Amino acid sequence: MSGGATFRAHLWLRRISTGRRLALLVAVLAAFAAWLALGGEAVLPWQPRWYLSLHTAVEVFAVVVALLVFSTGWHGIGRRIPVRVALLAPAALAVGLLDLGHLMTVQGMPGIGGPGNVATGIAFWLAARAIGALALLGAALAPRERTVGRALHRAAFATALALVLLASWQALGGPLALPATWVPGRGLTPFKIGCELALVAINALAAGLLLARAFRTGLRTDRYLAAAAAVLALSGVGFAMYDAPDDVFNMIGHVYKVIAYLFLYRAVYVAAVQAPYLLLQRSERSLVESENKFRGLMEAAPDAIVLAGADGRIAMMNARAEQMFGVSREAAAGMPLEALVPPGAGQDETSCRRPHAGAFPAEVRRAAMPTGQQVAVVRDVSERRRLERAVLEQLTCDALTGLPNRSRILEALDEAIDGARRLGRTLAVLVLDLDEFRKINSGYGWAGGDDVLRECAERLSALLQPGDMLARQGGNEFIVVQKNSDAAAAAALAEKLLGCLREPYVLRGQRVFLSAGVGVALLPQQPCDAEALLQMAQVAMGSARAEGHAQYRFYTAEIAEAIRERVDMEALLRHALERGQLVLQFQPRIRVAGGATQDGAIVGVEALVRWRHPVLGLVPPGRFIPIAEETGMIEELDLWVLREACVRAAGWRERGLPPVRVSVNLSARQFQQAGLDKRVRAALEYSGLPPSALELEITESTVMRDTGEAASVLRSLKALGVALSIDDFGTGYSSLSYLKRFPLDVLKIDRSFVKDVIDDPNDAAITCAIIALAHGLNLEAVAEGVETREQMEFLKAHGCDEIQGYYFSPPVWAEQLEAMLAKESVGNGVTVK
Repeated sequence: MSGGATFRAHLWLRRISTGRRLALLVAVLAAFAAWLALGGEAVLPWQPRWYLSLHTAVEVFAVVVALLVFSTGWHGIGRRIPVRVALLAPAALAVGLLDLGHLMTVQGMPGIGGPGNVATGIAFWLAARAIGALALLGAALAPRERTVGRALHRAAFATALALVLLASWQALGGPLALPATWVPGRGLTPFKIGCELALVAINALAAGLLLARAFRTGLRTDRYLAAAAAVLALSGVGFAMYDAPDDVFNMIGHVYKVIAYLFLYRAVYVAAVQAPYLLLQRSERSLVESENKFRGLMEAAPDAIVLAGADGRIAMMNARAEQMFGVSREAAAGMPLEALVPPGAGQDETSCRRPHAGAFPAEVRRAAMPTGQQVAVVRDVSERRRLERAVLEQLTCDALTGLPNRSRILEALDEAIDGARRLGRTLAVLVLDLDEFRKINSGYGWAGGDDVLRECAERLSALLQPGDMLARQGGNEFIVVQKNSDAAAAAALAEKLLGCLREPYVLRGQRVFLSAGVGVALLPQQPCDAEALLQMAQVAMGSARAEGHAQYRFYTAEIAEAIRERVDMEALLRHALERGQLVLQFQPRIRVAGGATQDGAIVGVEALVRWRHPVLGLVPPGRFIPIAEETGMIEELDLWVLREACVRAAGWRERGLPPVRVSVNLSARQFQQAGLDKRVRAALEYSGLPPSALELEITESTVMRDTGEAASVLRSLKALGVALSIDDFGTGYSSLSYLKRFPLDVLKIDRSFVKDVIDDPNDAAITCAIIALAHGLNLEAVAEGVETREQMEFLKAHGCDEIQGYYFSPPVWAEQLEAMLAKESVGNGVTVK
């Protein structure tokens, strides 16, 4: 092969991986051994006279390699040694010494204690081969990651020496009578061949295990060990096949053994020297990288970091420390750490010093390292303290008016309560809420509202005595704490506050007027904290607002009880809707003035909702209807009444009872909710009631809130075919213009006019005017609250179409009404008395 071809082959081998090179080499050796077994030895130029000299040279080299394996493993890097090295290195020593015994005792050598012979040489040989095979199998089975200490390594060395002595004793005529391994003229015995084949099997098993591990781990150590075990197995095949000690098979086996020892040396070198050395290099690089990262992090840290040596003098600091302490790191080097950081500073806030400036607040963390060095981490909290003061001011003061807020006034009120208790005095808390303040924001914007609130704060502050406190609770509410007060002083102050707030406010050149409600709470005798006292004033303020504008009320137990009862009633009412506790009563409407129906006949009924509670009994509507309106439950309640009334009326018609028109009251909230016509249509379709048999009652105040929208809603309802009536006519706006715009059918005269129609000429005139107005607009007139014969006769005489009231019938249950209608259906109409 030319030099260029050799170089190219070398490059090709370098490019392929270690595992593939080893596999290729083992494959070549196996192919060569197979070629020999198939008769190839006849081709080789072999002379038996060469054997002794070549055997000596090969065995000397093998002994040297085995001792190198031991030396490399014994002097490996590190205090702990991989378990495979601890096993293979002493085994290599034993193998090398036994190989030396084999070399000295083969036929033609001086021997040990006598001339060498074949049997003694084979005895040393088998002992060395057995120890080597078992050591490789142990390395294949041992955990790869496990390491052992030097003491165990020394124990393995002693064990190896003991095995050498025992094997040598046995080979040189020991006590055990082993079968012959060689018979002159016949060659190898079955015992010798069996031992060789057993060793071949052990080495082959070790090679398989190591190869599998090499595939899993990819480590070069496992690859070299697998190659060593495989080549030793191939060498054993040669040792089992030779006919004479000096033939070519025996010689090839020795050469294969030396190759295997070289692989073993490489494996131990990688595991005991190269791998720890590479690990040490990586550790050093990692240490350098960690130090660089530490320096980088130290420089990038937002806090000052100062490092001091074991003598307590500064050795290093970062750029933030230079900036914070106003000193360069060169100037700081060698300074005592206490010159910048006070001694004993822990994790609490302390005061640090600048060499050329004043002290500053800081959080300091100091720690001592095992080497005696000290590190201090300093964080300047000057800006944080400034922000905390600003935040505290924001949390305790109202940004708009500059007054204390609710949180601050509660703290001050607690202190005032404690002072009043100690001095035996009382105090008053007043809560003011501006009425209809949203009209300011709506008409003049938020800026206009802010101007009014600031002026209110100025007016209220001007009325207070020294020691009194004013705060803004939020929105349009203010809190006043009057010290050394009593009921008379608190009432006088409340009137002054209401008076000053009634004065006009000028916004964009316009005079605007406001009023307020004031709740007053006096410090009670029983224990009471600021939160409870302020809550009392809030409750009283709510009561004042409920009574109208510009009112003040003192807190009483009765007010609180009424509020608690109202809250309880709201909860019970929600359960009533869920549990079906609502029922309907019906009050008949009687025809009294001509028409298609005879006088005295029931022509309609008004559906009235009732609450039948299992404990409270029948709850009056006046107790729960206002609650339903305030909480929004009135929408659900209205829908239930509408559907239930339609279902009842449809049922009466199906049973053949006289047809009557059922009227249902619509709340203002229900009327203003979009889609009212769809909900009414759904109730009619669900019940099967004809639209003409349904009358919807709406109050004057409801339709007059937005007459344009009201007209649209009424037309959509009228399109369904239902009748429409104005309830309590004459008590609201009483605007005649809207009557001609709205598609109405009925005007209901309020009971307040009917009540005194006999005795009061004004009520009589109003009643007559409403009847005339209704007839003039082609509407029916219905009088509510008729309770006496005289009232009925007056209304009949003046043309009222229908009456409704206790004179004829109070509200009755559906079963009672059905009986009344059934009585009329058989011709016994009710006669008006």
